[in-house]
Amino acid sequence: MNITRTGRMAGYLLSGIVLAILAGCPSASVTQTRKAGALPRPDMVVVHDFAVTQKEVKLDQGVMQKAMRDSSSKAVSQEENAVGHAVANKLSESLVTELRKAGIAATRAGMQVQTSNTTVHLTGQFVTIDEGNQTARIWIGFGMGGTELRTHIQLVQGGNLIAEGETATKSSLKPGMLASAGVAAGAETVVPLVVGGTATTLSETVRGTIEADAGRTAEEVAKRVKKAYQDRGWLP
Repeated sequence: MNITRTGRMAGYLLSGIVLAILAGCPSASVTQTRKAGALPRPDMVVVHDFAVTQKEVKLDQGVMQKAMRDSSSKAVSQEENAVGHAVANKLSESLVTELRKAGIAATRAGMQVQTSNTTVHLTGQFVTIDEGNQTARIWIGFGMGGTELRTHIQLVQGGNLIAEGETATKSSLKPGMLASAGVAAGAETVVPLVVGGTATTLSETVRGTIEADAGRTAEEVAKRVKKAYQDRGWLP
């Protein structure tokens, strides 16, 4: 297969997913795109922090990932980076809680986690849509200022893709929220948040917004993981 034809295939895959996403409900939606065949029941789900920048992406190494990388041109601002990682941290924490509520063994990724061939790895990344062009998908990066918080997710077991899709939930995150909330000036009570080993000081307002947005996203992702388990007979 020549390079031109490969590029066309990546473009077709990307376009198809974009159309599926844009057709969803504006408040909360998930589009399933592909999944593997019969696989053994997982011993647990390991939740990895969702990627905020391109270098952090952990999606499968295939034409889909190449299409995502090639379509990413939006620079991540310092504020988006800080807020994005705070959301990713809270999202992982909330996801473990939501999955356990659904009867699915789950834990956050870490050096102490012992995995097996049946362990499912949940990875994802934050995505945005160019507001000036609804067909332009920005695959890597954390978007602030829109009405939705969007993610692209994957479940992988032993190298096999269990499920893949996108979520879209209502967002209250806005550009300039760190400065307007008086974080630097200490206008409000501040709360330390440890992200990636680094302590970040956030106001209660900002932290509350982050927790609410991450919580809504965690609920949507957990619903899709549960559905994938039910479809395979892993849950009643």
